[in-house]
Amino acid sequence: MATGLLIQRAYKDRLLYLIAWSFTQVGLTLALLCMVVGFLMGFNGPLFRVLELGAALIGPVWLALGMIELIARYVQVRFAAWLFAISYTVVAIVILILDPLKGSLSKSLPKPSDTYDALPLLLIDGAHVVAVIALAGCTGVTAWLASKRDQEAGELLIPIALVALAGVLVVSGTRGFLPAPLAVIALGAAAGLVWYGAMRTIPVYDDEGYDEYGDDYRDEPATGYEEQGYPPAAKPEPVPAPTPPPDARRGELRFPEPSAEELRFPENTSIPEPGFPVGAAFPGNPAGPTAVDVPGGSGLPLANACGQITVYTLLDGREDAFDRLATDLVKAALATEPETLVFASHDVVGAPTQRIFYQLFRDEAAFAAHRRQPHLQRFLAESRTHVLATNVIELKLGPAKVPLPAPEFPGR
Repeated sequence: MATGLLIQRAYKDRLLYLIAWSFTQVGLTLALLCMVVGFLMGFNGPLFRVLELGAALIGPVWLALGMIELIARYVQVRFAAWLFAISYTVVAIVILILDPLKGSLSKSLPKPSDTYDALPLLLIDGAHVVAVIALAGCTGVTAWLASKRDQEAGELLIPIALVALAGVLVVSGTRGFLPAPLAVIALGAAAGLVWYGAMRTIPVYDDEGYDEYGDDYRDEPATGYEEQGYPPAAKPEPVPAPTPPPDARRGELRFPEPSAEELRFPENTSIPEPGFPVGAAFPGNPAGPTAVDVPGGSGLPLANACGQITVYTLLDGREDAFDRLATDLVKAALATEPETLVFASHDVVGAPTQRIFYQLFRDEAAFAAHRRQPHLQRFLAESRTHVLATNVIELKLGPAKVPLPAPEFPGR
């Protein structure tokens, strides 16, 4: 059951560490099934090989790979881990399948040292050594970062510790040192810990509200971005920006300077087609922005417009990966959400690890529909490993911010 649930979630969220841990769960499940059949009917060559491939090789190697994929903050480390895991697994599988077995098998749990020759044992020992070192190292690094008040590391510390414990149980249950009942219990417990640790690290989305931070936060309106943000009671540590050469525009958003002609109110008050941002030209109004519907005025029905500003602080080296995800999100929102008036991602001058999303929707219903869009949930899930901190600012369009009719120009 745990394996099926994890594979289903990995297919849904497309997170690489979940995919790696799904391989671990499949290996452990196959090993446990082979144990059941072997205890009832007696072990044979195929059962023993599948047991060793699943629990002794694939289980620990891909468990460590998923751990590295989850916490490593440099793409080079993650790429090297994937390259090693795939190549080592392929080579070891070929050797463990083709190498002849020695000794006789019965209903008792076979010991690898009594059944395999030197080369398969060396490959299994290497897989266990690498997995234990990787799991212990990842747990230690996460604990150290959590001690430095790293928000992401603090949230991942307990799940990572549980997954590391699962790795110890996998190695212990496949070395042949434990009696058969304890080996079965160890592998079953490892499968449960992997599933639980994976569920604790998966982003949670709930259309009715987000409840990760407890009952005190339950009544707050969900924005769809809380998963990457801080709880209301916590203040993010300030992240010092690099020291660039003096720049008078430091901290500005990169907006083009408007011309004097653009600041005038046009005579044409045609209503734009849905999906055109405020201030942009649209069919029937090539001159640009029009007035909005406010008391005493006429024009676009935007008095109920609302939106959100989201400030992302990214991890070093993750800017390009985050920008690719942001580009896909902006394109999808503008293409499929006609009530989206503005959806833009900005760089911040002088702060290369910061990104600012500015979003404006026609009304609350459009905003709520946006939070349920699959492209938003996919962005939140895939960008999680690139983000250090997130601050969210809710917006409502105020009367002082909308263009009112000019009294010296009637009808304008």
